[in-house]
Amino acid sequence: MSLQLFTDSSANLSEETLTKRQIGVVSLTVSVGGEEMLCYEPGVAFDGEAFYARMREDKKLETKTSMINTAAFLAAFEPCLKAGGDVLYLAMSSGISGTCSAGQTAAGILQSAYPERSVVVADTLSAVAGQGMQVLEAADLRDSGRGAAEIASYIERRRAQIRQYFIVDDLIFLKRGGRISGSAALAGTIMNLKPILKGNEKGCIVLDRKALGRRKALATLAELFGESDLDAPENRRAGIVHAGCEEDARLLADRIAREHPNVRVTVDCFEPCTGSHVGPGAVGLFFWGGEKRK
Repeated sequence: MSLQLFTDSSANLSEETLTKRQIGVVSLTVSVGGEEMLCYEPGVAFDGEAFYARMREDKKLETKTSMINTAAFLAAFEPCLKAGGDVLYLAMSSGISGTCSAGQTAAGILQSAYPERSVVVADTLSAVAGQGMQVLEAADLRDSGRGAAEIASYIERRRAQIRQYFIVDDLIFLKRGGRISGSAALAGTIMNLKPILKGNEKGCIVLDRKALGRRKALATLAELFGESDLDAPENRRAGIVHAGCEEDARLLADRIAREHPNVRVTVDCFEPCTGSHVGPGAVGLFFWGGEKRK
């Protein structure tokens, strides 16, 4: 019996990694200036620098994202079940998208149609590198012979340890997409205060604290890495993502690597769906912590 692991494009994993680890992807969609594109398409490279430069140059540029619908999940999952396999889908946070709910609906339909198979959905309560880190751990468990239900149970415990912090240059993008309230957006427009946001225990984006200026905000991200639980070898990693500001992301990565030489740090560009919400200039930091986040 084989288990096919799926995630969505929000997990921000490279095509090389997805192919090597045999992870299926169902893609979200983003529309930029009326032009629609898949957030992940095999063989099509995402030009992050050009994407975020365009957003930076035209703040009135209309960007809209579309969650994955139930039909898309049905089309992706059913061939695996027909072939006699099981399905496990690790979803982006239900706190920021209805995608997880659509996946659960599809799973319910398919479970009824294929009662002898397992169709399981796990909500990672994360996105981008936080989601991707969980997906890779799930792939390790699958490769060791664990089943869908057991892996999902593990992820539902493990997700509480993910820390996800990020800074943005302009909160208008998050406000426009409905990811934060108008009052939270206003908090970042006064006296060059740079809000530091986080994913909370429900996977929602909330304001954590404010820093005076971008340099201090980046330094605060590095300091927050001090919450990391580095006792366990599997926790010694950090994922940094950026929206067209690789230099800042590299500076943050270098500081973390310098202060914590046993930590593996990766730097990637925000994929277009999450990136269109945080906007150009955003930098995110994802790592494993200990106690459940508040």
